[in-house]
Amino acid sequence: MRVLVAGGSGAVGAMVLPVLAERHEVRVLDLRAPDAPVEFVEGSVTDPGALARAADGQDALVYMAMGRKTGWRDGLEWARTHFTVSVTGLYLTVEASAAAGVRQVVYASSMSVYDDYQTRDFAKSPDPDATDAYGLSKRLGEQVCLAAVRQHGLKVTALRLVGPMPDEEWRAADVSPVMTAASDVATAFLAALERPQPTFAAYTITGDHRREILDWTPAERDLGWRPLARRT
Repeated sequence: MRVLVAGGSGAVGAMVLPVLAERHEVRVLDLRAPDAPVEFVEGSVTDPGALARAADGQDALVYMAMGRKTGWRDGLEWARTHFTVSVTGLYLTVEASAAAGVRQVVYASSMSVYDDYQTRDFAKSPDPDATDAYGLSKRLGEQVCLAAVRQHGLKVTALRLVGPMPDEEWRAADVSPVMTAASDVATAFLAALERPQPTFAAYTITGDHRREILDWTPAERDLGWRPLARRT
């Protein structure tokens, strides 16, 4: 499969690209080249010309572009970058991809679409409700994906990631069990590409392998995915 990865040179891209490239023909659209030896198109997710060039001839889109990480949750400029990338950029990229014939999208969402996902009763309150800039931008990104399903008939899988980090850091750090090792993040994207859902579906992707805090059963049922990394 020919896969366009928008934002593939970022932190999550570094985790995912090597695994995707083993089984698929990968092209990255980003402002800088990725470390992985894959095809690269330099450009922004808000540049229609770059998007048209990048989407040409592709079968699927993986969208993992993200606003800046520095100054996390600090000020209006930080917020602006996330809305620009997660809403405007996503919309433009999906539109360009659909126009080029792409019919499948995998969107790097986040469990931050929820105000408090660690203590939430999802049976009673399943709908995303975040109001902070980052969480809201991811919520709106999922709405962009839903609109694309209705407008273009695309198959869209949203992966709601939880704290993706390199395996060595994940094993060494004293972090919450919900954080996710890079190896598990990568296999989630691969599973989403290779087992597309009929319309739109969103899945929790977490390293909580005991399901003590977060339940990833739907991802196992539909995608065949489960977190395999262990600290011991």
